[in-house]
Amino acid sequence: MQYLTLFQLNQIIQSALDQQLAPSYWVVAEIGDLRIDQKGHCYMEFVEKDGQRMTAKLRANLWAYDFRNLNSLFQSVTGQPLKPGMKILARVMVQFHDVYGLSLQVKDLDPNFTLGDRARQRQEVIDRLNTEGIMTNNTRLSLPLVPQRIAVVSSGTAAGYGDFIDQIINNPQRYHFQVDLFESRLLNP
Repeated sequence: MQYLTLFQLNQIIQSALDQQLAPSYWVVAEIGDLRIDQKGHCYMEFVEKDGQRMTAKLRANLWAYDFRNLNSLFQSVTGQPLKPGMKILARVMVQFHDVYGLSLQVKDLDPNFTLGDRARQRQEVIDRLNTEGIMTNNTRLSLPLVPQRIAVVSSGTAAGYGDFIDQIINNPQRYHFQVDLFESRLLNP
């Protein structure tokens, strides 16, 4: 019986991958898991789902130098860092390591793709609210000439909230308002 060592088999797999694959691919995936180690390397799990059923899963790495640059750019465009549950478009290189197996090395991200996905999700919520007749509920309520009580959904530390309170307190008509803050974590659009 002829056999191969595990290392020899790994070399055959590596050779086949090198011969058959392009240098990189743009891939759409959801971040299933994300962790950053003490050296700044980002380790992710890319997943694809059909409803709740997982159809694909693969490990992905974003090395520290690239992670700092790409996450900073991504955050400046989308207003939030990379996180689990987020759908992204990433340029990846397929890699095979003798010990760690198959994985993807992330080389670039397109933050505009994620913005488009978030806009689609937002529109779906608006459409659902319209379909259920909830969107116009407040139009049926009469508003007093000068509202005395205001509810604000915001982060108490948000700059916009501080500006709003300043305008309410220093209004030129010297009206007095009761402002109730409902703390919320804000996501940038």
